[in-house]
Amino acid sequence: MEDERVLIGEIAGAFGIRGEVRFTPLLETPETLADLPAVELRFSGGRVEMRKVLQVRRHHGGFLLALEGADRNEAETLHGTGLWVKKSELPALGPDAWYEWQLLGLRVLTESGRDFGQIEHVLYYPANDVYETEVALIPAVASVLVGVDLETRTMTVRDVLGLRKDEL
Repeated sequence: MEDERVLIGEIAGAFGIRGEVRFTPLLETPETLADLPAVELRFSGGRVEMRKVLQVRRHHGGFLLALEGADRNEAETLHGTGLWVKKSELPALGPDAWYEWQLLGLRVLTESGRDFGQIEHVLYYPANDVYETEVALIPAVASVLVGVDLETRTMTVRDVLGLRKDEL
């Protein structure tokens, strides 16, 4: 299970003339990718390659990656390519922090026991993330989120009016 690979981001396009690519991370600390032995690139056509991340840097609110062996021409072809890593290679997170793959599928219950379904998507917004189920939108803020139990695969939230989509 620890060698299972998880999606940690996607290449959004080429940048500059040195082969760097714009990167949309699903990690809070994408800079740690340069510390890994390699990442797996999964192309839309099914091809898979292992590559070393040489550098990760912030650029205008986003991130740029330099991949081993990538020049400007190849960078143009990488748009939409997913980056995957082994779960065991991911950096440890602090308390009350989770990877997206850990949250997807969690059953969301209110303190009073109302069932809001399972988390289907994590939406990333500047103010805060939002967990989406089939019936609810749950802001990832301390005033709403009570707790996450990864062993029982449940998230507990406060009974707040307006979380259910039909209450909006």
